[in-house]
Amino acid sequence: MQFFHMSRSSRTPVAAAVAFLLSAGAAVAQSTPSSAPDADGPQADAAPAAESAADAAGEGATRADRRRALDRVTISAARKKLEGASTRLPLTARETPQSMSSIDASRLENETLISINDVMQNITGVNVSFYDTQRPLYFARGFQITDFQIDGVPTYSGGTQQEYDTVFYSRIDVVRGANGLTTGAGIPSATVNMIRKRPEKIFSAYGGLVMGSDAFHRVETDVNTPLTRDGRVRARFIASAQERDGFRDRHSETKTAFMATVEADLTSSTTLTLGYQDQNNVPKGAIWGTIPRFASDGSLAGLPRETSFSPSWARWSRQNGTFYAQLEQKLGDDWTLKAIANHSEGNTFRLTTYASGYASPTTGAGLRLLAAVGKSWDRRDSLDLYASGTVELFGRKHDLVIGANGVKTTTVTPTLTGVANWSYAIPDIRTWDGSAPAPTYTATGAKRVAETEQSGIFAMGRWKLLEPLALVTGARLSQWKTGTDAYSTTGAFTGRSGNFKVTDEVSPYVGVVYDVTDAVSLYASYTDLFKPQNYKDKNDQLLAPIRGSNTEVGIKGEFLDKRLAMSAAIFEAKQDNFAVRDSSVGEGTLPDGSSAYIGVNGTKTKGFEVDIGGQLAPGWTINAGYANTRITRNALDLIYANLPRHTLQLNTSYRLRGGWERLTVGAGLNAQSSVSGFGIPHPTLGTVTVTQGAFVLLNLNANYQLNERFSLRLSVRNALDKTYWANLDYPNYADPRSVMLSVRGRF
Repeated sequence: MQFFHMSRSSRTPVAAAVAFLLSAGAAVAQSTPSSAPDADGPQADAAPAAESAADAAGEGATRADRRRALDRVTISAARKKLEGASTRLPLTARETPQSMSSIDASRLENETLISINDVMQNITGVNVSFYDTQRPLYFARGFQITDFQIDGVPTYSGGTQQEYDTVFYSRIDVVRGANGLTTGAGIPSATVNMIRKRPEKIFSAYGGLVMGSDAFHRVETDVNTPLTRDGRVRARFIASAQERDGFRDRHSETKTAFMATVEADLTSSTTLTLGYQDQNNVPKGAIWGTIPRFASDGSLAGLPRETSFSPSWARWSRQNGTFYAQLEQKLGDDWTLKAIANHSEGNTFRLTTYASGYASPTTGAGLRLLAAVGKSWDRRDSLDLYASGTVELFGRKHDLVIGANGVKTTTVTPTLTGVANWSYAIPDIRTWDGSAPAPTYTATGAKRVAETEQSGIFAMGRWKLLEPLALVTGARLSQWKTGTDAYSTTGAFTGRSGNFKVTDEVSPYVGVVYDVTDAVSLYASYTDLFKPQNYKDKNDQLLAPIRGSNTEVGIKGEFLDKRLAMSAAIFEAKQDNFAVRDSSVGEGTLPDGSSAYIGVNGTKTKGFEVDIGGQLAPGWTINAGYANTRITRNALDLIYANLPRHTLQLNTSYRLRGGWERLTVGAGLNAQSSVSGFGIPHPTLGTVTVTQGAFVLLNLNANYQLNERFSLRLSVRNALDKTYWANLDYPNYADPRSVMLSVRGRF
């Protein structure tokens, strides 16, 4: 394990910044008076999770007063009324008739959860799988998670916008089950809603340095400042930059992310927010394809975890930038109108290789590299407009949301000369150093332009039928269409394919919540939905939408003076017309080089989930979840995901007392039951079924509060260095043990 290895990275800008800031931070720390954290509240560095705490603290408050106020807001956030990812109604977690989990900025920081991949591995009922180094897959309730939101607005999660950096977000909510009201099309898996940090009225600054195994270096900063004396105009700048070598041979990655935003109270009832957010991932030697499980004689290949079939010239870069604007207008005391506009542009390029064949266990020969090249550019424009407020009927107040939204996505894919004839025979995989001649390619001038448009109107309400009984209803009327235009090398239009349209598609939502006591509620919900598919049949026509439904019944409670939240749910999710590979035709037989699919019925999941989060005692926190998911699939539904029936996540932390009150220690477990992969190619038997046994991963973390401003954190993932497959159908090794040490300061 390389911990503070600097030999290769010390010459890079990130490492130089790390070295400079580390020395500067140490100098400041030596000159800063020591002050222990509040012994009865949560860690002081939980402050970033509360975006409105500056007002609670008051203009004349001391730094310590403001920090304690921020702490109080953080603890109560779980029971505050928050705009929901699934309904946009102002509901607490207990009032929401669906299962949900939240991770706030404090936990993101304490456990060094720096990407959405890290977050999803700590969400109840969510399975994280990987095709390769750059293609993570997230699953809930047996289905892939494809619905991502930022501030409640759907965001593109395709080829140019994955592995979101968490430095931008104050909280990440995951609502499990269907969500068709605000996004339109959807899958009954889960919706991930990332809440951006917003400018505050009081100046604050944060800086962090993270260093770790595999030459990992990261620097991050968050500066908030009022631009006017009264704070009516304020700004915030957030940025991170990181680099790592990766545990695989020749694999490294550089990632930068930044966000700049300005917010102004134009009047006492009008607030305007403008911002720009950008993320750029540049991996080298990226893995595309699988690591062979078998050798040529049928025995296990036993290749080491660092095995890679990517030469150093392999690339897979992705960049995406988003301009966003939000106008919030209060309409009297009870109603608010919001308009949110987003304009995103991104691009991706990959020149990658994969290995074909099986290696000889005696000579190491038998594997041949093949290559692929591609690039694309996309643009996404969206507009959301909705009003929320209360109405009074029959002597009771009811919550209501009415709105409309639309989005248009354009993807341009230029045609490049193929590299299908390029190959390279690896002489001996046991000693191969990654040397291989790079293929050549050029742009032909031809291109494909794909456009997808979606729009809809929606309404939802929370109706207080009785004091303890609330009915949540909603519906969305959606329009959706797509098509791809082809252009020749001269720029002439040559035809349109993939035309598909969905009109007047209704997505209903109904839920009921009954307060048994002041602390316990029962709930039930049902919704059906549709999901257009980007897969085509053998006639090069898009498949009809997926049809699905989700039913859920559960119980939620708040205990220990509402410091601890608990929930349990029983669910059933169904999908019909789900796309699977059409085995009647070969792979890559469509005109654009993709493979043909057919729609199958009969995909269904049943199960139950239990979720616990909060404080067991002052200084002692817990976040735990268990999911039992039984998946029934159509016989042809052999997706590249091996999902266990049982999964468990458990994380706890405890701040010591007395002379050790500056130290907080934590531990986490990720456990899953055995999984099986079916139809796995075998060199002598054709195909076989492979099984991976149950396993448990141990994660450790510790935080030491150096003084009022600076803290030191240690995070160890996969502490026992468990070797296991991240995927069986598409085999690749999961990450080995990693160690990260961070220094963070606030001013």
